[in-house]
Amino acid sequence: MIKNPLVLRRVSSSSLIFRMNKFKKLFSYPIVFFLLTATSFAFEHIESKVNFVEYEPKVIQNNLHKKKPFFLLFSAEWCHWCHIFNEKTLTDEEVYTYLNDNFVSVFIDADINNVAYKQYKAQGVPYTVFLNPDSSIYFKYSGTLYAEQFLEVIRDVNQSIKRGISLNQEEKEVFEYDAPIKFSNKTIVNFREAFIEGVIDNFDQKEYGIGKREKTILPETFNYLFKTTKAKDRSDSIYFISATLKKAIDKIYDPIEGGFFRYAETADWEVPHFEKIANLNAGNVLLLYKVNQVKPDPILKKAADHTLKYLSKTLYDSKIGSFLSFQQADTSYYYLKKHRRENVEQPLVIDKIFTDNLAATLIYLLEVLDIIKNRSLEKKVLSSTDFLADMILNNESLFRYYSIQKKDWYGESGLSDYALLAKLFQQAFTKYRFERYQKAASKVLRISLKQYYDSEKNIFIDPQLDAKDYEYLMGINADFALAIMAESKNNLGKRNKMVEPLIGYFSGLEELLEERIWDGKDWDLLERYALFLSAAETYLDFKMNPQN
Repeated sequence: MIKNPLVLRRVSSSSLIFRMNKFKKLFSYPIVFFLLTATSFAFEHIESKVNFVEYEPKVIQNNLHKKKPFFLLFSAEWCHWCHIFNEKTLTDEEVYTYLNDNFVSVFIDADINNVAYKQYKAQGVPYTVFLNPDSSIYFKYSGTLYAEQFLEVIRDVNQSIKRGISLNQEEKEVFEYDAPIKFSNKTIVNFREAFIEGVIDNFDQKEYGIGKREKTILPETFNYLFKTTKAKDRSDSIYFISATLKKAIDKIYDPIEGGFFRYAETADWEVPHFEKIANLNAGNVLLLYKVNQVKPDPILKKAADHTLKYLSKTLYDSKIGSFLSFQQADTSYYYLKKHRRENVEQPLVIDKIFTDNLAATLIYLLEVLDIIKNRSLEKKVLSSTDFLADMILNNESLFRYYSIQKKDWYGESGLSDYALLAKLFQQAFTKYRFERYQKAASKVLRISLKQYYDSEKNIFIDPQLDAKDYEYLMGINADFALAIMAESKNNLGKRNKMVEPLIGYFSGLEELLEERIWDGKDWDLLERYALFLSAAETYLDFKMNPQN
């Protein structure tokens, strides 16, 4: 999640920190200057005056001989502030000259290279990482600095490194975790109660949503909450969820074209980040329909119908036969009335389809089709699912994204792609019984087991990533557990014995959950806990009724 104003974490003393703390004040209202500024961007760092090196896994190792500090820039094509940073900062002559003379600059597309994004524990885009010449982390931060301030920072970084000053900003593991030796139903029950209590206690009773910072809809969390809360608490949960959805519709929803923006910067839902992302909108549609089933409300249904229309029209490519992933932010466009929008170009829809985003989008929409009858939507969902199935069945390996411009697949898929694809195709086979979906699911699981399964821990782990990133792995393994249970119920495999270790390994993370709730900073993490608990409870039911 993009953080503006700029926030630094675990940064110690030096003149650099003095400057960075001073700069925070400059970012109190960064968006105001640009609200009325037209934004039409091309994502072409190759044309940048900064001598960027294209990212590849050995890019740091291959440039160590230069004995220069590294400037790593994580960016995304749909991100408004990434383009602001490029347009207002990296085009400044003093900035790019200083970078070119003193740094090895590496551009990293955060969507294409999501493994690198996870490796450096980036949080949002744009995200900046400075490395010492030996590749150790000097410091990192999320957000945008303008030219004058950024120039001061890079000068201080370079000079401090030359003087041997170390900020010691390497990540320090503060949570020690020992996975439970035995699986316990009671542990899951206690975990669930801690989660529900933590979420309910942190509802903002004035502005709605969760917490007192940025606000957004959390579809997995809210879905799980009203599905599992006890009868006496359910009415309160549904009220808060419904009120949050209405607040979001009022503040971060496009009433003209449909679709929800990514999130709002403030507790009162002001200052939206105007990116529209397919899987988030699909999750919101599912949540809106589910809440409307329990507590009918024309406002919720209208927003669900309209957002579904947006997904089916703007974020669907009929030539490719697939849903797309992102529509770029444009802070001027979305303030225009309908008749004014008709005379200007819509914000750019990114011409790439990302495997994990599409899989997550389809997982939600398949469940939407269990609630509503919409033949047009169903055709688009099936076509998009077939699009992914073709990629899996017609190639030896899986790919990270599809380029519409080049009409081909590119990049190496990572663990999150495999987990979501396995879950998607088991869900699609369960619903439609198409043999090719079963073949696709089996192939994904087979490759996943070969490349990512740790036979000592009995969980899926990406060897390129931190094995102590428990919350990330918890969500990944929850998806694999759901896929394997579906496979077993469909009498297509005998991997069901793998599920209990997948669930059991993470069942002791209640303590970390409590730390997160107490910290109250990153509420998006609740989505991983909700996904895990949903998988855990599905497993408890699966143990009782394996064929149901």
